[in-house]
Amino acid sequence: MKNNNSEIQALYKAPFPSKRTGALYNAFSYATKISPEAIALFIATHSNPNDEILDTFAGSGTTGLGAILAERPTEEMVQKAKELGLNPKWGPRKVKLYELSVLGSFIANVLTNPPNPVEFKRAFDDFLEKAQEIESAYKVEDPNGDLGVIRHVIWSDSLICSNCSEETLFWKAAVSKDPLKMKKHFTCKSCFTEQEIEKLERVTIKKYDQLLKTCSIQRKRTPVWIYGKTKNTTWDREVTNSDLSLLKQFDKVKFPDNTPIEELNLGDLYRSGYHTGITHLHHLYTNRNFYVMAKLWELADSYTNKTIKSALKFLILSYNATHSTLMTRVVLKKSAKDFVLTSAQSGVLYISSLPVEKNIIEGIKRKFSTIIKSFEITFGARTEVQVFNKSSTNINLADASIDYVFTDPPFGDYIPYSEINQINEFWLGKTTNNKNEVIISKSQNKSVEQYKTLMSKVFGEISRVLSNKGKATVVFHSAKVNVWDALVSSYLKSGMAVVETSVLDKIQSSFKQTVSTVSVKGDPLILLSKSCVGRNNSPDLSECPEHFIKQAKTMEKSVIDAQSTFSAYISYCLKNGFLPKVDANKFYELVSRFNEEGIVIE
Repeated sequence: MKNNNSEIQALYKAPFPSKRTGALYNAFSYATKISPEAIALFIATHSNPNDEILDTFAGSGTTGLGAILAERPTEEMVQKAKELGLNPKWGPRKVKLYELSVLGSFIANVLTNPPNPVEFKRAFDDFLEKAQEIESAYKVEDPNGDLGVIRHVIWSDSLICSNCSEETLFWKAAVSKDPLKMKKHFTCKSCFTEQEIEKLERVTIKKYDQLLKTCSIQRKRTPVWIYGKTKNTTWDREVTNSDLSLLKQFDKVKFPDNTPIEELNLGDLYRSGYHTGITHLHHLYTNRNFYVMAKLWELADSYTNKTIKSALKFLILSYNATHSTLMTRVVLKKSAKDFVLTSAQSGVLYISSLPVEKNIIEGIKRKFSTIIKSFEITFGARTEVQVFNKSSTNINLADASIDYVFTDPPFGDYIPYSEINQINEFWLGKTTNNKNEVIISKSQNKSVEQYKTLMSKVFGEISRVLSNKGKATVVFHSAKVNVWDALVSSYLKSGMAVVETSVLDKIQSSFKQTVSTVSVKGDPLILLSKSCVGRNNSPDLSECPEHFIKQAKTMEKSVIDAQSTFSAYISYCLKNGFLPKVDANKFYELVSRFNEEGIVIE
């Protein structure tokens, strides 16, 4: 049998896959989270049953879920362990999750300490029966004049012709239905001038806000196309005057007393133009959908059983920020005969020129199956998971009381979590106090140095509570050298050093990684220990990343993948005690030059 060191080397030898599938992963969308199945293998390899496990940046609780799976491994996990030559110690652990975010703590609590699935199923059936009156908000006539139900509605911005100021719907200017395509130019029907659509000014109107009881300037948005269902038949059609009349009812409807009328904190995510008129939570919704959300929330709040009440709210919020707001959108895919409906973009507060209003009640009905599957996986586990909605800069745990740490710190200025999470937190009635939020943020006046100071406090606490034989696995991702410097300085200052490194290979890139100007493929994994000091005698390729790229080239049979090679370069530097010397963009320039200068490709 291999010794523990050999197992650890095997675990970190090659990029480790982290899938974005399964009920536990998909129960609730949360930025940058990691597959709990992947975390489970790290927990089962680095610790023993009944050991104390800690996550200092717990997010939505995936380390807690990973610990439960380390007690209840899937067949796929067992097979993966065999492939790697591991001898994981399956069994229950005791987990402490520290998370500053109100939303993250709420998600973690519900998922790791769920209600009895049978009781929750009964409660959900009762909930739907009571919600039937609310469903009338989505009742419309189908193309045959029969009563149907809305699935979703496409809305449209209005454009102003730059030549004659004629108003035109974005839908009419940009969308061609047969064949389906999005046009970049249109010819104004009034002055016959051809113009580039994206450069045209959007129409704004002065509108009375019934919740704020004042007038404000809003982007003019008009419903243009409805997709619906009558019994088992789906249909779509143009919006009619009858549909517009139904919508007008929600301009004057009475909202529940506990409806959150809250001002948004649009700091780092604010974009001029996109957020015209978006000052409060309800501005992210159509009036109809905000009313439906408020009524569903009021109904969930009426349940006396606290566990059931939290689970119902969990279900509603699991659909809310990603699907219930105007940030839902449609996209075009090659060869598709109609628009493809997709959720809000992760990590941003973006509203497109064709926002979508979805049927929230139908949405949570579909989401229920995923939620209850996740509860069935975690309910009744012997693993103890405690969630602390607190900053990790001051952990209330005894010295040397933790056997293993798995954590995924915020990646500098990558995601402003408190801004993203406020959409759901306003419904929970409490928002995150971001004073100790460990991020780089212009709106919060947090520089790299302040980020480093906060990160150093957390790693100081990790080092204090970690046993002498304990280890900490850290997942980190950045394209910037100064952010890596902040991380490295933080763990070195705490008296910890690198034992092993690898890369967490997320099978599907996140939206942020996909659209970022300079993105990194895969997140470096770093194994730290208090007892490991010194450095290897490997050549310092961080001084000359060209040498690292040349070395990578000898292992490639085709063009070097710049993103994955940068992650490998970071891992090499950290393992050998060096600080990376170049940002990702500079590294990618070097890789591009190597790929283009005629190096022989076998």
